[in-house]
Amino acid sequence: MTRKLKSVATAQAEPQAAPTPAPARRLQSAQLRQIAEQIAPTQPPAVMPTRRRSTLINFRAETLLADWLADRAAAESTTQKVIITRALAAAGAPVSPQDLEDRTPRRRRG
Repeated sequence: MTRKLKSVATAQAEPQAAPTPAPARRLQSAQLRQIAEQIAPTQPPAVMPTRRRSTLINFRAETLLADWLADRAAAESTTQKVIITRALAAAGAPVSPQDLEDRTPRRRRG
């Protein structure tokens, strides 16, 4: 089996690619907002959510408290986390408004 390789000496010069343009400078957010207002003045501004960091908190409690918490959450049709974060907020803890909401994904009925 013989390989047919191109000879470097006999290869025709390939056409040169066009030079790549210099990267455009990035516009500042104020400039981008101004452009968007000019192009679509009736379009509401986009709201970009801030990146949220969370940490898992796990604690052990007596069964009586765990049962009470589960019953209370079921009675209010919410999560145990919401019950706990409401109590922490009432005690003055810096609780995020998102932690006070039940954001459990709901199952779709098929």
